[in-house]
Amino acid sequence: DEQNEASSLANNNYSSSSTSSLPLALDSRSASMEAVGGGATTAVSSAGPAGTVSGINPTHSSPGGVGLPSSASTTSGGTGGGLHSGPVGSGGSGGPGGLNVPTAREWIDSDDEGTVEPEADWSSNIAPEILSSIGDLEKKRQEVINEIYQTERNHVRTLRLLEGIFMRPLQESGALPHDLLNLLFPHSLIHLKDLHTAFELKLKQRRSEHGNIVREIGDLLLTMFDGQTGEELKEHAAHFCARQQIALEALKERRKKDEQLQRILTKAESHKACRRLQLKDLLPTALQRLTKYPLLFDNLYNFTVRSTPKNEGEALAIRKSHESAKRILDHVNQAVRMEEDMHKLATIQRKLDKSGLDKEAAVEFKNIDLTVRKLIHDGPLTMKKNPGVQLHGLLFEDIMVLLQKQDDKYLVKYHSSPGLGGSESKYAEGRFNPITKIHLILVRQSAVDKNTFFLINTNVSQMLELTAPSSTECKT
Repeated sequence: DEQNEASSLANNNYSSSSTSSLPLALDSRSASMEAVGGGATTAVSSAGPAGTVSGINPTHSSPGGVGLPSSASTTSGGTGGGLHSGPVGSGGSGGPGGLNVPTAREWIDSDDEGTVEPEADWSSNIAPEILSSIGDLEKKRQEVINEIYQTERNHVRTLRLLEGIFMRPLQESGALPHDLLNLLFPHSLIHLKDLHTAFELKLKQRRSEHGNIVREIGDLLLTMFDGQTGEELKEHAAHFCARQQIALEALKERRKKDEQLQRILTKAESHKACRRLQLKDLLPTALQRLTKYPLLFDNLYNFTVRSTPKNEGEALAIRKSHESAKRILDHVNQAVRMEEDMHKLATIQRKLDKSGLDKEAAVEFKNIDLTVRKLIHDGPLTMKKNPGVQLHGLLFEDIMVLLQKQDDKYLVKYHSSPGLGGSESKYAEGRFNPITKIHLILVRQSAVDKNTFFLINTNVSQMLELTAPSSTECKT
């Protein structure tokens, strides 16, 4: 069954949402969780979005000052995560601008990768006489800039760790089938590492120009989040994150069955560089990082317009970067949701039992394929007057589907509609169709139970009283 399941998914050409511009290399959809978890192999593209990482020139001549002391002494920037840099060997990855990134073996044999200490508070690196001449708003602005740099530095370290301690050893060991390895570590990981490394180097260079006091940063943010580099970040991040949770679930199942894989991952996760974090904790940091940029840039913009109101160009650049960062995040979230919805629908479709439909049922319902529709919302429901019946509701753009869960199956069967009772009720007892077109449905929330609503089929004057897990789900 797993082989057939994997084969059917590999051959099924799912179409992307019309609202998405994702190239993503996701046309060859991932193998199902059960298939990759059980070892079935399917061809899954790992190429990721086309294009190369844009080169980023780390040099900069800062334009006019923003009211900061010009006498600030120049000091060295951060340590870039404290990682040993050495020649790039086979299997290694050269970073932008000739940066030497440690290979997997250099990382593993290094003595200090787990002892990287966070840089001291920003103000502790500034001479007291200079610090006293800076206003409170500008100090807060500098603290936000420092946070952007320090968190970027940590993120680059995590991306290198994912490559060196997890991806490379798993590639060399052959402990994972090719499809699952590519789900976990698509080639976009290397592109993201290079993009973020280049950005961190530019931030580090800017900090060193005036003794850890950054006069302007808007141009660096625009270089990273707008234009060609912004597009590359958007597409590679979407490709890296889209099927991540699907891959982690598949990996979880495979670890239970494969002792060799369990040993390799346990050894990697116990490495001091991981700081007691497991792979399942480290992989999601790429998406988590994207969620932080808009918040950081919003804070930076607010302090910038208040501390240096005359520097409109800087404020404009930061605001534009904030907007671009939000667009990138929205794009990635859409890619994640689209992939997870497709995976969910493919799983339900495989487990559909349509034997409960009448022979007279419409052909379009007998042959229904959930995977070709766009899912709007789904979730568990129970029948108010028969709470033992567990339903799963699926709301699409054109239809609503109510499936009855039974063991590992989803039954497409008619639901008992008891009516409202009383001779004057227009809602008669009968059978409620499990697949109903949206334009025939009315929904009314219960006046006595905030978790309950009435689902009315206007075509046959029948109604179901359904209960959602929460009032929020009920309103949704």
